[in-house]
Amino acid sequence: MGIRTRTHSATEIATNTMHLSDILTRSAAAFPQRTAAICSGESLTFAQWWQRSSALAERLRELDLPAHSHVALLFENSIDYLVSFFAVFQAGLVAVPMDTSLAPEKINYIVKDSEAVVLFVQGRFRRHLSQIVEGNDALRFLFSDKPLDKVVDSIPSQTIGEIIEGAESRPLPGPVDDSVFADDGKHELAAIFYTSGSTGVSKGVMLSHRNLVSNTLATVEYLRLTGDDSIMVILPFYYIYGNSLLLTHVACGGTLVIDNRFMYPEVVLDAMEEHRVTGFSGVPSHFMLLLHNSSFTKRKLSGLRYFTQAGGAMAPEVTRQIIDAFGHKELFIMYGQTEAAPRVTWLPPDRLVEKLGSIGIEVPGVTVEILDESGNEVAVDQTGELVVSGPNVMMGYFKQPEETAQVLKNGKLYTGDLARRDSEGFYFITGRRREIIKSGGNRVSAKEVEERILEHEKVAEVAVFGVPDNVLGEAIKAVVVTKNSDVLAEKDIQTHCQKTLAVHKIPRFVSFVDSLPKLQSGKVNKLLLKEQHAGGAL
Repeated sequence: MGIRTRTHSATEIATNTMHLSDILTRSAAAFPQRTAAICSGESLTFAQWWQRSSALAERLRELDLPAHSHVALLFENSIDYLVSFFAVFQAGLVAVPMDTSLAPEKINYIVKDSEAVVLFVQGRFRRHLSQIVEGNDALRFLFSDKPLDKVVDSIPSQTIGEIIEGAESRPLPGPVDDSVFADDGKHELAAIFYTSGSTGVSKGVMLSHRNLVSNTLATVEYLRLTGDDSIMVILPFYYIYGNSLLLTHVACGGTLVIDNRFMYPEVVLDAMEEHRVTGFSGVPSHFMLLLHNSSFTKRKLSGLRYFTQAGGAMAPEVTRQIIDAFGHKELFIMYGQTEAAPRVTWLPPDRLVEKLGSIGIEVPGVTVEILDESGNEVAVDQTGELVVSGPNVMMGYFKQPEETAQVLKNGKLYTGDLARRDSEGFYFITGRRREIIKSGGNRVSAKEVEERILEHEKVAEVAVFGVPDNVLGEAIKAVVVTKNSDVLAEKDIQTHCQKTLAVHKIPRFVSFVDSLPKLQSGKVNKLLLKEQHAGGAL
């Protein structure tokens, strides 16, 4: 069996009693004048946040919506997003954060699929609004940061600013006693997070208050977050990793420093130094961009205490580069899924070098098993599917019972990730079922090939996948981005792979590109990449 991390009192409280709105209420009562968020020159205290969200929640209640109605949020990271997000929970409704990078027709699909009755929409989407709401007959009201008059005559609208004007005169909540939180509704649906769609049609992941609060407080615990912490937020809040940053810093009374300009990494690094943030969180591509296309390694970042990385496996070579540059700071390698709210494991920084490549141990309150195809736990160092159980496991996929049944079995989440556990209970991802390439009768992990190619001194990024092949069924293809526009040939990559990989794992095709297509979350969009390179050597 794996390590069973002790469930601590904070997590017990969350599991048994709290709702998401309670997190903000507690922080507003405990430290009302502390800065909760900074974005585009504007700051927000916890008192202001609670007061504005309360005013907006009151307006939502005035709409006389059915209990637990769904409210879609189409806002980039901003103060308005934060206020609207918690207003939804304070009003007893369900939040549906939406990917702002999607095309209007895909946004329209999510609004319709989620059965949203209210839409919070940023003014920048005004010219697409008619297309977004078309056919969404359930929509009853629109809220925006700017007037929407004459855009959609059939749906009434109001600005957030108009509603929250004067909100700061509202009396603040008094001291909060955790013991009096009501147990009713802890299993109620809190939010629906739609998957990015990088592997197909988006699915709505249903997460309860219990899912999100328990995982939030468990993450606060292992990251040792306090009110003195602040986080540079470059991840979108509609993305579950970004949402985790939001919730953990509300829970601990810390500060969110929001910057949506990561395409200009020096600007973000300047902001990190200006605000002396204590934390930075990113997916692997963020760290690779910082390492190879910025002054990141030359910066002191004196206020920074730690980095966190999740959102896909980071190659050990990239981890080594961060350690070499910032060995005096903590790096937390983490693993999770949207379906797990999201965090499943974390690697203690003091074991990072010793356990390089590991995703670590379970977060508090979560249990991990490695099971074979018959559902039996495998032996130490044997590969099986990583299966999760605990209060963080999702309720299911919205309106998709068959898809839900494929991944939720007896209350356990079957992640689809292949992994092994060592003798000390540390987990290692060995591949993903859907990213196993079946080439000539051999099963090849795309992750393993990517890690080997990234060890080449001139490679900055790589994505590996299978392409159709008449002889092999699937042939291995690598799409490579070089450092500093260095010139490499297909043979250079293949020769490099021959040093460490079996013959059947060496890419048959190698293409070179200036950049890999990314989702707004920073993850590589492999679905698009496969479409672009379906022709093998093309």
